[in-house]
Amino acid sequence: MTEFLAVTDLHFCEREITGNERRNNLSVIKLKEALKSCGPDCDFILNLGDTADSQPGYGDQETLAREVYGVLSSAGKPVHCLIGNHDTSLPKDKLTGILGMPGRYYKFETEDFIFIALDGNMNSPDEPLPGEEIEWGKTYLDPAQLKWLAKALDEADKDVIILSHELFMLHSYGEDNPHVLRNRDAAVELFEKSGKVKAVICGHYHYGDIVRHGGIYYIALTAMVNYESANYSVIRACKGRIEIEGHGLQQTMTLELE
Repeated sequence: MTEFLAVTDLHFCEREITGNERRNNLSVIKLKEALKSCGPDCDFILNLGDTADSQPGYGDQETLAREVYGVLSSAGKPVHCLIGNHDTSLPKDKLTGILGMPGRYYKFETEDFIFIALDGNMNSPDEPLPGEEIEWGKTYLDPAQLKWLAKALDEADKDVIILSHELFMLHSYGEDNPHVLRNRDAAVELFEKSGKVKAVICGHYHYGDIVRHGGIYYIALTAMVNYESANYSVIRACKGRIEIEGHGLQQTMTLELE
């Protein structure tokens, strides 16, 4: 069994409560709580992106991202991070260095699964390295990444879990929504054609969601930044089943795999 602690959308900065649901300045405190409670028993820590926010007067984004990664690493377990749309205030090559990422998209494996981490943080598939923070509701996967994805799936000799900040569907496959990648169909076709992808785990949509399409679960995890509660997941995955133990506002669920 593979067991990991998953967090997403910390949006960490020094902004205090302003009346909406976001509690940016509490995210690192809540992250420490999650790591203390569940980190010791996990195989690795997963951060699905939107690690820190660039907001004038509320902290330097590079410094904030380094602080979050330092906390993530304090558990003494491998840390796997993804880029989120807010993270593009920093150049991607700088951010991947700060967050210990081997590249803007990559793969890693455990005894049971191959995990494929993607980068949908671009407003044009022809410009995968934006020069400024992107518009969150108009995101794409670039052709080189899709080609790499096809090869990674073809070579996979285990079941696969896809990781992405942006979503491939929300509420249903047919519903159009700005949280969904604009050219997701090409990737979804690869997922289904491979017969190896069992789940797609995302962030981006702060309230959480789950859709099953083509035998694959598409899961959006609840944002850590929402309200005062520490919202995170302990995910246990084995052949035939994924269990999500929800904390705070995150829903607990058991997913039977085909």
